[in-house]
Amino acid sequence: MKKSLITIFLFLQIIVYLNADEQEGTASWYGPNFHGKKTANGEIFNTNDYTAAHRTFPFNSIVKVTSLENSKSTIVRINDRGPFAHERIIDLSLAAATDIDMIKNGVMKVKVELIEKGDNKYHRFGDHNYRIQIASFTELKNAEKFIENLKNNLYNAEVEKVEKDKTLYRVFIDNLNYSELQLLRVKLNKSGINNYLVIKKKK
Repeated sequence: MKKSLITIFLFLQIIVYLNADEQEGTASWYGPNFHGKKTANGEIFNTNDYTAAHRTFPFNSIVKVTSLENSKSTIVRINDRGPFAHERIIDLSLAAATDIDMIKNGVMKVKVELIEKGDNKYHRFGDHNYRIQIASFTELKNAEKFIENLKNNLYNAEVEKVEKDKTLYRVFIDNLNYSELQLLRVKLNKSGINNYLVIKKKK
């Protein structure tokens, strides 16, 4: 009886740990053999994208992975389930693993931090368009300065004037398909921008 209670307690500890917003453990990577195959959330795996597999984080979550061995870090989006080796906590794409110099050894001790919790939706291919609203300003000059900084980092952003209770100038990137949206979310987080709003547009 005592052994059973200990086993249950340890199991519950593992469940709590796997759902924590910050975890430490071993990362691995997967690549060529899975390239072009369907991921657990219905997307097609591209080993050159910044994605990862995690057991419990909701699909489309954005996480930061930092090596505890060389302090290098990368930003990835969760679109798959795994790893299936019990001692590992995350499986990275080739692109992400390259960022933290993990390719040669294959595994690495890392810290995983949840930056943005995803919607956990299964992806079904469609022709929806999306807009990302990145920022909002009360003065046009501030919006234009922000856009200039974005352009320096290869973002094609625009500004629009909105009249409500007060005049606002919204900075946005428009007409994105699903794949472009997800790539842009990772890129924005890599630039330190995570307070954005995703708007799904009607067909």
